Amino acid sequence: MTRTKITKLLLGLSVAILALSACGPRVSTPSPDQMKTYVAETIAAQLTRTEIARPSETPTATLAPSPTLSPPTATVSIPTAAVGLPTTTVAGPATATPPPPQTGVDAGVWTYSNPADGANIQAGGKFTVVVTLMNTGTTTWNTSYYIMHTGGPAMGAPTEITMPYDVPPNMSVQIEIEFTAPTETGAVKSDWMIVNPSDVGFAVFWFEYTIV
Repeated sequence: MTRTKITKLLLGLSVAILALSACGPRVSTPSPDQMKTYVAETIAAQLTRTEIARPSETPTATLAPSPTLSPPTATVSIPTAAVGLPTTTVAGPATATPPPPQTGVDAGVWTYSNPADGANIQAGGKFTVVVTLMNTGTTTWNTSYYIMHTGGPAMGAPTEITMPYDVPPNMSVQIEIEFTAPTETGAVKSDWMIVNPSDVGFAVFWFEYTIV
């Protein structure tokens, strides 16, 4: 209720009181000063009740929730000591250095076998053949050169036999080969080849015997 409405209400009440006083037994009429005081007190009391009943128009400050701060994490730096380990150099086993490749032409030829080709050999028996080979190329056959079985029966001989010594160009070498004759009778042929250190064959020869 506004102040104007309250004032009008109180004035109305005052007029009603005066009217009733005129109709009823005569009582003492308050003086104008007393009426002002009464009206003032009534207005003050009414205003007080109105202020108490009226909700506060002042907005209530809403406090924002304070952010939750995570406690700082302490980073502990652990010093690491660099430990120098002594380095030891261990010498490995000595390895043979292969001879440098030769320049030139590898060539050779069979010149003789003992026993000679076509000889009779006892069946199942052991026999030794000495073969003579001649170097007809421009390279020296060193001990990295070898002869190799390539076909036919090996008759128990090693499949590879190295040169026993160096063979310069135009020189010959004699190689002994241990054979075991087959038990079956008849002709037998064993094929061989001269091979250089690069495992390249360059001259072929063979042995032919009659097993009896």
